Amino acid sequence: MAKKNKTKRPGSPKASPFPETLPFIEHLHELRRRLFYVAVSVGIWSLGAYAIEHPLIKALLKPAKGQDFIYTSPLGGVDFLFRLSLYVGIIISIPVIVYQLLRYVEPLINKNAARFIAWGSAVSGVLALAGVTFGYFIGLPAAMNFLLHQFVSIQIKPMLTIQSYMSFVMVYMLGSAMLFQLPLILIFINRIKPLKPSKLFHYERWVILLAFVISGLMNPTPNLLAQLIVAGPIIVMYQVGIGIIAYLNRKKRPAKVQKLLEKDRAVQAERLERLKDMRTAWREASAMANHASALSLPKQMPSLRTAAARPRPAKMALSAVPAPTTVAAAPIPSPVAPPEPSAPPAYRTPAPARPQKYINGFVDLHRTSL
Repeated sequence: MAKKNKTKRPGSPKASPFPETLPFIEHLHELRRRLFYVAVSVGIWSLGAYAIEHPLIKALLKPAKGQDFIYTSPLGGVDFLFRLSLYVGIIISIPVIVYQLLRYVEPLINKNAARFIAWGSAVSGVLALAGVTFGYFIGLPAAMNFLLHQFVSIQIKPMLTIQSYMSFVMVYMLGSAMLFQLPLILIFINRIKPLKPSKLFHYERWVILLAFVISGLMNPTPNLLAQLIVAGPIIVMYQVGIGIIAYLNRKKRPAKVQKLLEKDRAVQAERLERLKDMRTAWREASAMANHASALSLPKQMPSLRTAAARPRPAKMALSAVPAPTTVAAAPIPSPVAPPEPSAPPAYRTPAPARPQKYINGFVDLHRTSL
């Protein structure tokens, strides 16, 4: 049986490796698979953290500066070790989490998806390491110094459980690692929908406000310098993200996108030209209407209406005049009634009507000659 030759229409887009639409259950299966990989990574790194628990505990207790800790239940030590291992596993698994997230949304990435996913996962690991380093050496000592010594008196002494302390330390370091992912988040959003640096600068004031709010939660101290220690890196990371986006958007766009943009600019220019012509025509029509109203009848010739409203004198009959007896006179032309004035055009001044006194003067001259 001969196979049918599948002909491709000219100008049709290339076949995408991903299907256009998938059932909702397929998305759930894909999400479950990605979450399973993340859970496996967190579990493996948690077991590795449990294997080196003593060096980790010693390193994490340094910011407390000799503070004593307790646990209040028989299972308190086990709970402490479990939380420590879990938080360390999550922090180390951040690159894996980012990788699986990017693989899940891979159909949204238009070009060089595999390269972008590998590059983003590596950069997320570097940013997470930078965030943990900043939180451990700069942010955490300032926060612990304020929290453990600000509210202490002769009768009040801190007695912290090791679970609460370790939860605070690990959450603080995890939050620092996540905050340093801000440039990567902006780059990912720009990959899906291009962002404008001017618009990002417009939202900078809200980022600064949010940075100080986060700084107040992570380092609750009234000292402005301590607040800037935490809020400053967030603002700097936002600026770095804007700079990277401005650099990436400077690259030449694809030919298809460039053609669409040029077509859109041409349509916009045509619309602006049409709107300009309409405005010009409207101004010319308004000027002509104003000129016509300035030369209209009620304003230029008010005397014509008043003259038409006056009663006209009665016409004199020529038969009442006695005929001449001795002197031969030339025949008298019959008087011609003046024509009724017609409405003049709006742009031309009408000629004045012949006055009635001309006829009366002609009759008086004829009487005198008699």
